[in-house]
Amino acid sequence: MYDIVIIGGSLSGLICAVKLSKENKVCIIDINQEIGFPTNFPGISKDVELIKNFLVSEDLSNLYLKQNTDYWGMRSEWLVKYLTQLSAKSGVKILNRTRVSNIFFEDSFNIEIIGGGPQNNIINSKIIIDETEQIHLGPGEKNHTTQLQNKRIIKLENKFSNFFAGIIPTIKSKKFNNSIFQIEREDGLSEIWFKEQPKEDINWIEIKNCKSPSKEGPMLIDDYFIRSDKILDEVNKILT
Repeated sequence: MYDIVIIGGSLSGLICAVKLSKENKVCIIDINQEIGFPTNFPGISKDVELIKNFLVSEDLSNLYLKQNTDYWGMRSEWLVKYLTQLSAKSGVKILNRTRVSNIFFEDSFNIEIIGGGPQNNIINSKIIIDETEQIHLGPGEKNHTTQLQNKRIIKLENKFSNFFAGIIPTIKSKKFNNSIFQIEREDGLSEIWFKEQPKEDINWIEIKNCKSPSKEGPMLIDDYFIRSDKILDEVNKILT
């Protein structure tokens, strides 16, 4: 029996897992082969101290943090990787390549899973944090099934928008007038986000089209820390 199961290895879900694991038995269920991959948020933060409070200096150096004029740039996928490792070290059970197929509730939740879970394919939990909509799915991938309504299922709603993001060597980058964000990283690369793919010919190293949680633009890393605090407030209301 878990105290809390987090369905969907989102950035806010990982932050919650680390914090909740101090006093609770926690499990994360994620569809992807690697938790949170591919990322669907920009590697951008205004308050980098939020991240520094979580990670050791060696991990921070591998994020390729670089201070820009208004933001810090970093490798978002490595942030997710290190938070996943930190979750595991904190005792969080991680079930990747696993999909929730159904949820039932009696005195606690019975969560049916398909993939890398226990042999009976059912795990039990007192509380569920539903982050299924926050993760990025590849074409044709089937998401978790989490239609059950219950006051002990925590699901914070978000606005979502479609974005195009690309990585390019900083020395070859220029100012794109129609970009939302254009942030340099310490690895010599720049991450650039648009509302839609630019028509001009650009020699991208990496690109992705993704549906991302958004406000005026895609949510920054700081926004996920704020979101995780709101989730933790809801957990505490249930526990008290």
